[in-house]
Amino acid sequence: MTVSSHLSFACTSLRIFDLHGNVYHGRTLEFPESPLITNFTYFPQGHLFQHLAPDDSLGLSYSAKYPIMALTMPKNQHELHDCLEGVNAAGLSFSLNMYHHQGLKSLDPAQYSHSIPYEALGEWGLANFATIEELRIGLDQVNVWSGIIDILGLNSPFHFVFYDKTGTSIVIEIKDGELIVYNNPTGVMTNGPEFPWHLTNLHNYTQLSNIDVPSSTIGGICLTQPDSGIATQNIPASNTSVGRFVKAFYYASFANKVADPHEQLVELSHIMNNFDRPKNSSLVHTVQDGKPLIAREYTVWTALTDLSRGLLYVREYSQLNYQKYAFSDFEQQQQLYSVAINQPSI
Repeated sequence: MTVSSHLSFACTSLRIFDLHGNVYHGRTLEFPESPLITNFTYFPQGHLFQHLAPDDSLGLSYSAKYPIMALTMPKNQHELHDCLEGVNAAGLSFSLNMYHHQGLKSLDPAQYSHSIPYEALGEWGLANFATIEELRIGLDQVNVWSGIIDILGLNSPFHFVFYDKTGTSIVIEIKDGELIVYNNPTGVMTNGPEFPWHLTNLHNYTQLSNIDVPSSTIGGICLTQPDSGIATQNIPASNTSVGRFVKAFYYASFANKVADPHEQLVELSHIMNNFDRPKNSSLVHTVQDGKPLIAREYTVWTALTDLSRGLLYVREYSQLNYQKYAFSDFEQQQQLYSVAINQPSI
């Protein structure tokens, strides 16, 4: 199955801190209705990853230095457990979000044996590194190529955000055929345009504040708000990538910080509710296989990650409650473990 390339799949990733400086990572994934299933997948320490080169010969292989918990989906026929979201036991996490680009420049065939596909950067990073600093060094030592993703019919239309336990964050994108790494002081990533554009756009929002102004006098007329909440009027209302970036920046910046890590996860869940898109909230008229199609993106799942305690929570569209996964639950698990997340939990 190929999903219409006229669609752009909305995703929102952000980071918050508790009073002790511990890091929590929230993310939503939006997608049109499809038979594709997301799995929770556990990769044990020592799991062998074998990637393919552009010509389907063997590329880079490596064993995971750290156990990984991830949300996975088959992006190509070669891989059944491609990572869309994940965290390793060292506290490095990532999100893969939709982002259109023209692809990477072709590799020299001599580089094929030490190469990975661009869409595998997430699992490669989690398998090999504990910090953003280590990841940056590693990116200079691997060859990366981009190709057509079977289910999308597009050239690896993604970008990545990584976080570590210190709160340091980077965004990885493709620009002019090259892999570019940006520092991410906001801790936020959505979709296009390119990441620096979003940072520049924030300068249009110097008025952002979480302090209500309940009354003012203008032209001699006293104006008074009947209730609270006027501070949020300055947040973009749309579900566009641009609007969601500003909204995520607002909620991440003003997040309530508490001492208890469980309570901080609850705070994160409430923040992520602002990005939960119900079915039919917006429709796209497009064409698939030559036939008219009305597509509706909705929040397929929401994930919450506690980087310090090694916890991953996920809630699928049909569920009221989050499913909890912990590295401590898999201490005796020596083989890859994978299960669909669309299990009834109501």
